Amino acid sequence: MPSSLQSLVAATPSGRARPLLVDSDAYAVTVLRQGAPVPWTDLAALAGHAAQVHALLDPDALWVDIEALYGAHLGAEPDLLAAMGARSRTGYALRTLLGAESGVDSVLTTVRTLAEATRRQVVLDVPSPARWLARAHALAGTPLAEVGEDHADSASMYLAEWLGRLGTLPVALVLLDARAAEGDARVVDREALSAYSSLANVAGHFEWTLALRAGDGVEAPRGEPGIALVPEEHWLGHADLPEADVLLASIPPSASPERVLEQHARLR
Repeated sequence: MPSSLQSLVAATPSGRARPLLVDSDAYAVTVLRQGAPVPWTDLAALAGHAAQVHALLDPDALWVDIEALYGAHLGAEPDLLAAMGARSRTGYALRTLLGAESGVDSVLTTVRTLAEATRRQVVLDVPSPARWLARAHALAGTPLAEVGEDHADSASMYLAEWLGRLGTLPVALVLLDARAAEGDARVVDREALSAYSSLANVAGHFEWTLALRAGDGVEAPRGEPGIALVPEEHWLGHADLPEADVLLASIPPSASPERVLEQHARLR
């Protein structure tokens, strides 16, 4: 049976020749919300925001920034943040975060509500194991200087257990984001899908596609649809579109709305 991403390739909801996945949060905050943050903790407002984004850009799947969702959840639950910092042992902060029932319930409720509102399958944009491990420790006040391969492997098991609890969601793609952000601890070894068999097993069980995004592209498993990044210059001026089964676009917040709509039409 084909994966959900393969089903999008076979028949795009938008009618495009190939699926377009859009990481639009930064752009939408600037253009649609005039700088106000995405209202993650207000389901009615969040559903309205998602409907606006989909009316404007008509992506072929619903993009959910899991790190941002958990950030908002921690802001509303300071006790969970305190619990993450109760021990300094490597991995404790992330394991506590992902094991919290309140966080899982928030993800399930939020994603299901948005998927129903937009009538789209879902892209779960998730920090890679090494990145989320380090960021959880930083949030908890027990920062790490670096993350090695063994600790990243342990973190992937925490993520796999967490992911296994989301099986009722209509997920097309789980995208592990391995890109570095300002202030991140050093990741000793470059992350690769082949290192995360526990995550691949969970994704395979649910027939979801698992991929990993680095600064230079997206790694997808052999036999799955290829995913290519739309160059940022596409939205700011002109750039050739890559050849791939699926296009993934991040719209820069500095792009003019008129230019975005013009270039968006080219993706049909």
